[in-house]
Amino acid sequence: MRQHLDENSKINEIRLELRHPTGKKYFWVLVEGETDQKLFAKLIDGINTRVEMVHGGGVEPLRRTMSVLIQETKQVIGIRDADFLHLDQQQETINFLFLTDVHDAEMMILSCDAAFKSVVAEYLASSLTDFYLLRKKILESIAFLGVIRWINNSESLELNFKGLSMAALIDPIKLILDKQGCIQEIENRSPNKKRAVQEQEIDAKLVGILDYYNLCNGHDFEKALALHITKKTIGKKGINDEDIGKSLRIAFRRQDFEATELYASLKQWEEQTGYALF
Repeated sequence: MRQHLDENSKINEIRLELRHPTGKKYFWVLVEGETDQKLFAKLIDGINTRVEMVHGGGVEPLRRTMSVLIQETKQVIGIRDADFLHLDQQQETINFLFLTDVHDAEMMILSCDAAFKSVVAEYLASSLTDFYLLRKKILESIAFLGVIRWINNSESLELNFKGLSMAALIDPIKLILDKQGCIQEIENRSPNKKRAVQEQEIDAKLVGILDYYNLCNGHDFEKALALHITKKTIGKKGINDEDIGKSLRIAFRRQDFEATELYASLKQWEEQTGYALF
């Protein structure tokens, strides 16, 4: 049933609820996906606030939903992954659609020392004393892939990253990415690509980029971390990126969220409008 839902389903659902007497008191915070809903539902906890995902996959269905609903009601805002907007020094053009501080919600959590340290303590206690270094190594290992995603986004190359196996691309112990293997794997999945990307152009674009939290994709990080933990804890049950994602969401506390620019923006909006998000 869920596969038949799209942004129109959410638009019509909210329209119906707003017409109902009980629905008039609700306020909606719309997000991109299920994991975003799980995260923000625990952080944005106003008594009449409802955090819900827009079906359809990704940011564009959310943007289309917001562009329609903000013309009809003041009881809807949205939160989207910034993706590459911060790196490109661009802004979201749809009103009341707020951006994560960094590339996505997962990277926002991973940039929080307390949350990341908590997950390392749970799964890889031997690395607890140097969790900063572990995080740095993983970010550096996936930065090359992040640049490919960035180029694809900037030039609309129609490269396909779906189903990309991190296990086939990265050394889970040394945390080194196979650059050529990465390029080839993506090209093999992209029959409609507008052009191929070259290792030299990717390396050149990576030079001088220090903001890995805005460059890297949080799901890539979670996959690399899961592979590293599994390999380092031989003899124990392996974990996957979904386990890592769940643990990170649990570890990210309200006080951690309150330190973000996103929270500050939401609080400012709350004070200006009188709606109680928290």
